[in-house]
Amino acid sequence: MQFNTFVSSINDLNRCVNAPNLQEVLLQPTLLAKQGQLSPKQTQSLASTATEYGLRPVLVWDILMPEQVMSQICQQLTQWDMSKFAAVRVADPGAAWWLKMNYPTIALQLIVETGNHNLEGLRGWCEIFSDSLERLILSIELPEQKLIEYCQTLPVACEVLGVGQILLFYSPRSLLSPHLLESDSEAKFPLQTTVSSEDSKNRPFPTLETAHGTFMFLDKDQFILDKLEGLEKAGLHTVCLDLRHLGRDGDVAVDVDKICSQILTDPVSLRKNWARPTRSPFFNANRTTSIFSRMKSKHKLIQYRQEIGLAEVLAGESGNYVVFQSLRPFAVTQVEKIIIPTGEEIEIPAEIVFRNLNGEVVESCDREQILITDWIKKAMPGSLLLGIPEVRS
Repeated sequence: MQFNTFVSSINDLNRCVNAPNLQEVLLQPTLLAKQGQLSPKQTQSLASTATEYGLRPVLVWDILMPEQVMSQICQQLTQWDMSKFAAVRVADPGAAWWLKMNYPTIALQLIVETGNHNLEGLRGWCEIFSDSLERLILSIELPEQKLIEYCQTLPVACEVLGVGQILLFYSPRSLLSPHLLESDSEAKFPLQTTVSSEDSKNRPFPTLETAHGTFMFLDKDQFILDKLEGLEKAGLHTVCLDLRHLGRDGDVAVDVDKICSQILTDPVSLRKNWARPTRSPFFNANRTTSIFSRMKSKHKLIQYRQEIGLAEVLAGESGNYVVFQSLRPFAVTQVEKIIIPTGEEIEIPAEIVFRNLNGEVVESCDREQILITDWIKKAMPGSLLLGIPEVRS
């Protein structure tokens, strides 16, 4: 398993040479890369130097383009010496196809971080780009078991982000410059700030604007460098170390040599001492679709509330009590079960007893009456107490 990282200077290349297991460097020209800051001359010069140092230079072309813009860029690329690059990392399928047709000897690294999470779709890309495709850059939204499966199953090498920022939002529009610059000022990219909303006033998110748009990132870094053993055994080819947001003085691979050494010797301490808070939100399991069942159950609860809902849970204390408010008059003998906001139905304990606010046992109640019972496991605010459906002739 090898590492790679982004570079923007000779100093970065010198660090990479001394970094164990780091064999590949990623070069981002402003013309082609979303966060690119290099001119065509700088990009090709660094590629040549990287090769001299024994490193493998990869050109990053990760912008998505309408056809007119792509045609203009492709025209400019015909003036580049593309032989300086060992591979091109590309996100736009049109750009990938253009490279396959015009530079068939250059290896392609296809970025499939957004969408394309299913095995069938990934196999499709492998088939389309066949001989040119060298690697797939997989999404951090794939949990470990899926990553292991894909590494073992796909016919090409796989890469995943080991450490770096987690992108929350991207827009091709300039969203910072109208607010940060005077009307007659010329934007000098990148522009960086933090942004918060009405819902997250106490949690500002790092936000970046470049020539290609605006990016908002989570305030914690993706970090799985202490969890690589299973992926390495499964055959994961490359782990990307994205240190761009920790850069200084024009360098974007600061301390990469020390980081690579510590990944191999003590990754747990590396995480504990990382410059920013860390997390790996999808690595154990991706639960982003769990909300779907709740969305479906919401309609179900509304229907039940109107038809057979007897009371709603207002509050409760685990192990002690549950507080209900009745929705209509009912007798305790009508009670059948509880449905919680997730849609799960739970049975009422046989020994359940309902009491009023005076602590008196009740056998029936009126509308909007407060009822208290002993604790019912899983009952939570918003749950509905359901009655036996009426049999209609």
